[in-house]
Amino acid sequence: MKKSFLGPFEWLLIAGTFACPLLTAFFSPDSRSIFANWEWWLTFVASILNIFCCVCSARGNSWTFLFGAIYNALYSFYCIKTAHYGNAAVYGLFFLPMQLVGWLRWRKIGTLGDSDRVAAKLLSARQRILLLSAVLLGMAVLLLVLKYVNGRDIVVDAICTALCVLGQTLLTLAYFEQWFIWIAVNLLTVVLWVLSFFNGGYNLSDLNLAICYFFVLLSSLNGLRVWLKLSKGVTD
Repeated sequence: MKKSFLGPFEWLLIAGTFACPLLTAFFSPDSRSIFANWEWWLTFVASILNIFCCVCSARGNSWTFLFGAIYNALYSFYCIKTAHYGNAAVYGLFFLPMQLVGWLRWRKIGTLGDSDRVAAKLLSARQRILLLSAVLLGMAVLLLVLKYVNGRDIVVDAICTALCVLGQTLLTLAYFEQWFIWIAVNLLTVVLWVLSFFNGGYNLSDLNLAICYFFVLLSSLNGLRVWLKLSKGVTD
């Protein structure tokens, strides 16, 4: 019999992502206008979709791509509005279509035994060096582009964007090393939205995303643990 692909820890992450923004908004002095703000609801819904995407990804479950597709569309739209153009481009033009590619790729790779989890792979030393070189070059190019278009928080945005492309590529191809990338990305994304919150007039929509990515960061740490087992052909 197959176990549920969501365990107690994953449900705790989902509950935290759901409850924390609601409590923050509820106890805000301006709670009525916050709950009437469509941007707040957009980031709240996006946050819930993102945590489901991440816990499914951490479990090696292909449902991650459905949640990811909807989340990427919403997140990209919000990033355009807040002038985080690097994130907007990578989530809208790269991540969104890659959800279909990833789903098809995982079906081709197959699962472990009678589980619904993908069979994970490991990068070679040569592949790691090539990918690191490509990411550093990408960061430099993105920094110049974001400076040219007057983006916000361009250093963090450029680093996050380059690492996101690498992380999504490794996720699509089911490589274990993706989780080191996602841990760095999610930590930097928390920083990005905290900076945006303080520099952008204390917008609780930005705080929603900072809270979301804190829980996503915890999910990434769990993903590292689970995929280490998957790379050895073991399931929980």
